[in-house]
Amino acid sequence: MSRKNPFAALDIASISADSSPAKPGYGMTGAAKTVVRSIEDLAENAKRLMDGEAIVEIDPAMLDGSFVSDRLSDNDEEYLELRQAIREQGQMTPVLVRPNPADRQRYMVIFGHRRVKVAQELGLKVKAVVKSVDDITSVIAQGQENSARSNLSFIERAYFARNLLEAGMSKDVIRSALGVDEALLSKMLSVADVVAPGLMKTLGACKRIGRDKWLSLRQLLLNPAYADVALAYTGKAEFEALPQDDRFDALHAYLKRYKVRSTAKTPQKASSPQRWTASDSALALVMNAKPRKVAIELTSAEAKPFAEWLSTRMDRLYDEYRRTKNEN
Repeated sequence: MSRKNPFAALDIASISADSSPAKPGYGMTGAAKTVVRSIEDLAENAKRLMDGEAIVEIDPAMLDGSFVSDRLSDNDEEYLELRQAIREQGQMTPVLVRPNPADRQRYMVIFGHRRVKVAQELGLKVKAVVKSVDDITSVIAQGQENSARSNLSFIERAYFARNLLEAGMSKDVIRSALGVDEALLSKMLSVADVVAPGLMKTLGACKRIGRDKWLSLRQLLLNPAYADVALAYTGKAEFEALPQDDRFDALHAYLKRYKVRSTAKTPQKASSPQRWTASDSALALVMNAKPRKVAIELTSAEAKPFAEWLSTRMDRLYDEYRRTKNEN
């Protein structure tokens, strides 16, 4: 029986160096065009990885996950449907693996992680194609197969993009793996930079939630006070009891309603002024002291002449103060 090529529906025209620029007036030349063409070649090769290859059966205990995670949840409705289908019909489509670079006696899954997990749960061998490929080809194949086979949500792709970037992949490679343009990748990474991985996993894949709502949540979480509130709210038992599909809307609505208390410091109460009056009552002094400022006010009959006398002797008086300070 012929096998369906899982990459048959892929379209990588969006990264072609010969296509029209994504933005008016922008074109790729020289090294940039060469890089994109090289990535395009890798993507084309990824599409052909399964063609004409022998399928082998591997003990799932010999399989390790990809070095880059691309899933926020494995127990959603799609996974349960996949497990039921494999239980009833067996594994119809092979996974793609490569020799594990860290242990050549084991294999690393390129794509098909859910099928591997189902096989582990059901005690089945995993039908797989084994290919020796490098990291870049591996992640391009992983991302494009997911895009072709799964209806990945915005946050799942943002999560994958952030993990790819942290694994050292260039943005050109990430765009090819996800099949997105530069503008959309920038929005994905802006969300992934602000929404903590732990919060992402708590909220889950959020299949119904698109880019705009995630950008709205990001804007709220840019305020550190809201970020703390979000962590506290999502840690409550009643929130964890919510169906995963309802969690994003519940958190977003809660933060929109929440009024963050002002974090501005309360002005320090001014200290009581110090007062001095000459024995003949001809001069009075009021001194208001702050940490880096002291205001002195002279009043009464001798105020003006004393101030003039004082100003002519400031150097001598300050030198005397410094000597006294050093002696102490």
